[in-house]
Amino acid sequence: MFDRLIDFVRRDRGYVDRFFDYANQFGLKVIRLWAFNYGMPYAWGKYDESQFQGLDYIVDSAGRHNIKLVLALGNIWKAYRSPEDFMSMAGVDPAGKTLLDFYNSSQVLHLYRDHVSTIVWRTNVFNGRRYRDDDAIMMWDAINEPRCPGCMDAAAQAAQQGFLGAVARQVRDNAPNQLVALGTEGYFLNSYESYNPGAGARCEGEDWTTLSRLDSIDATVVHVYERQMESVPPKWSMCDFDCFCNYMIQYLNIHQRIAADMGKPLIMEEYGLVLPHYTVKQRVLLFQLVADNLAWMRKTHGPMMGVMFWNAAIGDVWDDGYNVYLDAPIDQPKPSPPIATTAPTPPASSSSLPTPSTAQSEAEPTQSEPSPTQGEPERAPIIQNTETLTDFLRGPQRAACAEEAAGWWLPVWTTDWAQTVDMDALRERCRDLTVLQVLLNTKELLYA
Repeated sequence: MFDRLIDFVRRDRGYVDRFFDYANQFGLKVIRLWAFNYGMPYAWGKYDESQFQGLDYIVDSAGRHNIKLVLALGNIWKAYRSPEDFMSMAGVDPAGKTLLDFYNSSQVLHLYRDHVSTIVWRTNVFNGRRYRDDDAIMMWDAINEPRCPGCMDAAAQAAQQGFLGAVARQVRDNAPNQLVALGTEGYFLNSYESYNPGAGARCEGEDWTTLSRLDSIDATVVHVYERQMESVPPKWSMCDFDCFCNYMIQYLNIHQRIAADMGKPLIMEEYGLVLPHYTVKQRVLLFQLVADNLAWMRKTHGPMMGVMFWNAAIGDVWDDGYNVYLDAPIDQPKPSPPIATTAPTPPASSSSLPTPSTAQSEAEPTQSEPSPTQGEPERAPIIQNTETLTDFLRGPQRAACAEEAAGWWLPVWTTDWAQTVDMDALRERCRDLTVLQVLLNTKELLYA
């Protein structure tokens, strides 16, 4: 995944080419990004041409670098065209309304389907190909993370599923040679709920199993983050990092089983670990664990065909704490050599005689500590994403639902049989690794 790539290409096209060069170096065969932006669209049927040409260049450069793209057509979050924006452009005032009104509006659906058609029928100014015919575009996400918090009743679920089904069909009808997905996170509703990351996960209103079975959907997708974890009974304690690793494997396993039963591939479309809440070394462990699972899928011909982490980056760019910098040093920094304990005898003169302070420093040499940023280019400061479920995103409805669910929800993945990850062995394997080394090792394993 690369966030805000359209903005970077408008300032420096070479940045995109350099990024894809790094992606090839580390075996990143598929990159996911947004096919929308602040001015895409800015009104019904109107798009900022300079931003569109930025996306054109990204698609063309990806093709020249033999990289495939997953393009998300929209987002339920504020960045960078929100449901409220689409409602306003469709002539529906979002004030006092919620995300359910977005899904329920025929005007919004009309606009969003037009938006889909505009994107997929776009003719790239750099290569003359329509997006729908460009082999660089592997798959479309109808919308990123299509939750409907608190939408638990049949009517609300029908509205959300009807909207997403119509958008998926629009993509399928207009781009029949490219894959279609929904950008889902993987939450369960009315089935498999004990595998959710918390009691409130069912209250996100995403019935992953039902949505994944839609006829127009070619691939099932999940997003897995530690931030999705909630307190778990019976003591209602928070899941620590080791707990999250074991949970993640069980979460992937159940989605892999369901996808296999559907006869559809599964893609882990987003995962990552936020700094500084977690450590760089924990990020290495997570990436290795995911790589192991992907390798197992390949060995056993399982349904999970790929994984993508949030967020690949190079240079001095916006960082929400998840950035993995592909231009960072590949190896861990090595300690500097110790200061010599003896030195050549200087010529005898009063000026060269050591003072008490210098004599003490020579007698007590120290070894410099390796810097975690040794050899690193200058980076932007981390600015963590603090977006929450607002009234529009149905935060109150979600909270009420979660409180009720907490009275009966019991997680499967906390049982003894679900603790399948030997964390001590994993730590030993990863003791001297960096994330970039994990990527290189995975590249060699998968593509050798």
